[in-house]
Amino acid sequence: MSKADTNTAHQMPADEQAVDDNLVQRLVDGSPHYVCRHCDTPVAPAGPDWRHRLTKVFEGAPSTAGPHLNDNARHYLDVDVVLRQGFCPGCFTALFTETVPARNGETP
Repeated sequence: MSKADTNTAHQMPADEQAVDDNLVQRLVDGSPHYVCRHCDTPVAPAGPDWRHRLTKVFEGAPSTAGPHLNDNARHYLDVDVVLRQGFCPGCFTALFTETVPARNGETP
């Protein structure tokens, strides 16, 4: 395979736009969605709030990410925090991981 063939083999279709290593933006039923690059499953409608529209989200104590995170954020913050991790519903690839304030006063 020539170098030119290798470059064209990795080009995306014209109707797709790379979001990151795990997601592409593509039209699904006429509206833009984020789609998993690994299993081709539509993950959520495209937009700034896509993380809140995921169906597979884990929330737990920050220490579930490992011993480098402390569960007692009250030493440093005025709110409780949780570890939140979003997954592709088709292949369970982790799409994001974040430590964020607990929702509505929930404690981890």
